[in-house]
Amino acid sequence: MKVLPLISVLILIPLFTLSAGGKSEEPQGPENTMVFENTMMMIDTSKLEYDEGPFIPYKDSQQVMMMAEEMPTVLFFNASWCPTCREAREDFIAHSDSLMGVNLILVDYDNSDELQKKYGITYQHTFVQIDTDGKALATWNGGGTDELLANIVKKDR
Repeated sequence: MKVLPLISVLILIPLFTLSAGGKSEEPQGPENTMVFENTMMMIDTSKLEYDEGPFIPYKDSQQVMMMAEEMPTVLFFNASWCPTCREAREDFIAHSDSLMGVNLILVDYDNSDELQKKYGITYQHTFVQIDTDGKALATWNGGGTDELLANIVKKDR
């Protein structure tokens, strides 16, 4: 009977994997996922970025310039694969109450060539505060909530 060897193989492969320390190939998922080391957990980063915390997804320049009329508006050039960007996003989520007076616009570094050229962005985890005309008021690299709040240029009203 040929079914018995097939069933044996299907049962033994997971058992062998577990006995080998639980290590197996990392799961393959959609493009917008993060796989954390030493775990099999995957998180959909598109939802993490937009559904949690103080983030506003970048749509177009007009949208961002209109937002800058109301309160300080900062473009956050980040990448889902960037560990320091991930840490910053987690910090912003944890301290979202502190960022209530700031429009934090999430810009996908890997798909923003035109914006990168406009603001001279050369790597991810870069922030650019813009004014109502889309001009850069301040630019800085790295950091989380404290650095964001320290670097924002306040408008005189």
